[in-house]
Amino acid sequence: MLSPSQASLLRLISIGDEDSIRHALSGTSPTPVALDERTAALVRLASLISRDSALPAYQRTVQAALDAGATVDEILSLLVVLAEPAGSTAVITAAPKLAMALGYDVEAGLEELAT
Repeated sequence: MLSPSQASLLRLISIGDEDSIRHALSGTSPTPVALDERTAALVRLASLISRDSALPAYQRTVQAALDAGATVDEILSLLVVLAEPAGSTAVITAAPKLAMALGYDVEAGLEELAT
């Protein structure tokens, strides 16, 4: 069962309450977040993968995840974990952006293999 504050948060976001959404977007929600920074950064990264975000968003979020203690293996595992729910197209599109955010150029790697 939900607590009154949990129910209130769901109600406010469901009806598009501007203050609640603004707080959620800015990370300043009055409701405490029950996730540690590492987990929250990995969830944000999973969201980027599933919606085909731009490279700068990957770069910021990957760095935040690494700064929060996530490992490269954990970050790469997101591609495997998201393959089913997000679809193969999402993870194929995300892979080179994720690689660039981790400092690896997939295209250059493929060119090296070709020579």
